[in-house]
Amino acid sequence: MPTNQSLLRASATLGIAVLFAAHPLYADSERIVVSGFQAPESVVHDTLLDVYLVSNVGPLPPGGFPGLLDHNGFISRVSPNGAVLELKWIQDGVNGVTLNGPKGIWLHRRELYVADIDTLRVFDRFTGAPLRDITFPNPFAPNPLFLNDVAVAGDGTAYVTDNRNSGIFKVDPAGSVSVVGTGPQLGNPNGILVDDTNVTWVTFFGHEVRRTKRSGQPVMVAPLPAVDVSKIPLPPGALFLDGYCRYDDFLLVSSWVTGKVYRIGRSGTELDTVAQFVSALENPASPDGPADINADRVRNRLLVPLFNANQLVIIQIED
Repeated sequence: MPTNQSLLRASATLGIAVLFAAHPLYADSERIVVSGFQAPESVVHDTLLDVYLVSNVGPLPPGGFPGLLDHNGFISRVSPNGAVLELKWIQDGVNGVTLNGPKGIWLHRRELYVADIDTLRVFDRFTGAPLRDITFPNPFAPNPLFLNDVAVAGDGTAYVTDNRNSGIFKVDPAGSVSVVGTGPQLGNPNGILVDDTNVTWVTFFGHEVRRTKRSGQPVMVAPLPAVDVSKIPLPPGALFLDGYCRYDDFLLVSSWVTGKVYRIGRSGTELDTVAQFVSALENPASPDGPADINADRVRNRLLVPLFNANQLVIIQIED
């Protein structure tokens, strides 16, 4: 088991617990398990083409590292029946593409947005051709940037989390980057969502969904039950919340620590579990690592990339 110091250093550096080994997940009648990825971090359903897009960080140590500019990243295309259509549809070094450690992805109009360590990359959603790169200034220097997730508002404004440095950036439609907020009060933001009035996110080193008030101060939207993490060890209350999406009137949130995908009701207090994977509590050396989840709303499905198991798991959501 890692020491407290080494675990905190690794999780702060990566924003994801890459020190945990992979664990196999076996299919059952309610799940489609797609294998063969390389540290899949995020997934989105392209409803126009009816295909799932999966970001791959690439090989983990010793072959690569999620925070390095190592040119190992790629985007996969998967059919809804679980067939890998193109493992490396968008790939670093091909057709003028640069991808180092792609994580959060988002579709907006004709474009695919990808958070890639220190750059927001934009591709054509239909062809995969690179359109533009938006390089971020680094207010955290000498610490390197670690861009993690991205969400795009209707007007084309993008919001991007930096998990390692506990920050949130805004990119206006013209490509100008500004800082929305930084600091421990944000709880190391991971998954992020935006609507007409609110920016909300999940806390990696906490157990909450938070949003910003008009004053800029963060407030809690919904709490998730804290668990005893002293035996792992982690900071008190840390759930390593990662994936975050909406499904109907619910919020869905994934946790590396408990291995659960939670469903949160409109009140913020209604809570149940819609999926369970091998957790860090159960097996600190080999949790599955449910990462940046999403939903196929056409088929009522939950889409879960398992970072350590190199799999995409497709699960029918029960009412």
